[in-house]
Amino acid sequence: MSYKDLYAPYITPDLEEHRLNVREFAEKKLAPIRDRYEELNLDGKGLNFPWEALKLIGENGFLAMYIPEAYGGRGKPLLYDVITIEEFSRVCGAMASITQYTPSLVCSPLLLFGTEEQKKKYLPPLVKGEKLGAFALTEPDVGSDTAAIRTRAERTGSFYIINGHKKFITIGNLASTFIVFAKTKPEAGARGITAFIVERDMEGISFPKQERKLGLRYIPVSEVKLENVKVPAENVLGGVEMENRGIYIALNALDHGRCYVAAQAIGAAQAALEQALKFAEQRVEFEQPIINFEAIQWMIADMTMRIEASRLLTYRATYLRDLAIKGKIDSRTVTLPAAIAKCYASETATFAAHRAIQILGGRGYMHDHEYIPVKPLPPLEKIYRDCRIYEIYEGTNEIQRYVISREIARLFGVKIK
Repeated sequence: MSYKDLYAPYITPDLEEHRLNVREFAEKKLAPIRDRYEELNLDGKGLNFPWEALKLIGENGFLAMYIPEAYGGRGKPLLYDVITIEEFSRVCGAMASITQYTPSLVCSPLLLFGTEEQKKKYLPPLVKGEKLGAFALTEPDVGSDTAAIRTRAERTGSFYIINGHKKFITIGNLASTFIVFAKTKPEAGARGITAFIVERDMEGISFPKQERKLGLRYIPVSEVKLENVKVPAENVLGGVEMENRGIYIALNALDHGRCYVAAQAIGAAQAALEQALKFAEQRVEFEQPIINFEAIQWMIADMTMRIEASRLLTYRATYLRDLAIKGKIDSRTVTLPAAIAKCYASETATFAAHRAIQILGGRGYMHDHEYIPVKPLPPLEKIYRDCRIYEIYEGTNEIQRYVISREIARLFGVKIK
């Protein structure tokens, strides 16, 4: 039995061939770009975005492959996207973010809820990498409690006037297309939220602040301010009949995003494991390679167990999400497995990076490329910085545990207040 056979029946020969092609592309094309931009962004400002990487990824058809050909995609099963993100993340978490963010949180709701006109207008340039999209939900005082957002949209004739302030918006200051969530019926709480397609050149949009971050340094995160932004009624995502149904769109998109974040986490954990294994084979202490020591073997074993479990959980969630996209199962079916995969895989990434640094010792703590046992892969200190966000975005892991407990209770007919 080969290593790839562990993932049958999810991974077909075609998918495995795709993995090998993506890995070669990531190591040969993306790793050199990664190294240049890491140096450019060492101050933590994250002001230099690798447009050349986005162009390459888009030209090679690696963005949103699940989108039908009619809208610029390749019509592939969703596992193609997940494997792409996993392999990109193995080389660089930021490169995976380029491939993960717009396709999951912007393309997914456009495909599933957009009108035919909206899909034809907005999807092709996003899928080709010609434009970036942003998911504008979080606000300065509102994170996990989506129902508490303060952004308002008031109907005036054939337009809506949006006023609000969004925070921690990934790629916010670079995006051309925004999915903005605003309250159109404030008294209804979560059931009064509407999703709007907002374009960058609409008057009244500004980006007051770009954040400095621990990791993913060249993926910008910014504030987005909307002051009397005039949005046509035809830009309600899904049409005006979807007014006040924005919370459903947001939660559906987050289920998709959680599959992608889990894949991102697996790639980071895999890179950490490979670095630790190779170093332990090479490093000699007490006249023998340290891989011979039981303490090191147990750390490797613990990393491996968690990575293998994370991968299988993620592939299952992705398989179900693919069925939901195709309308073969209820989208609610994906909520539990996606939350489990995201929560477990993200914590696995942090765990694996932590253990790998421990195995490398002081060398694992350093940025210098002299200390990279497997050269195409990033230094462990970068992996450690990058993967910390996986436990936070697309819903904190505390929220994932909330979702998991309530979904499993619902399945077994147990009521939770």
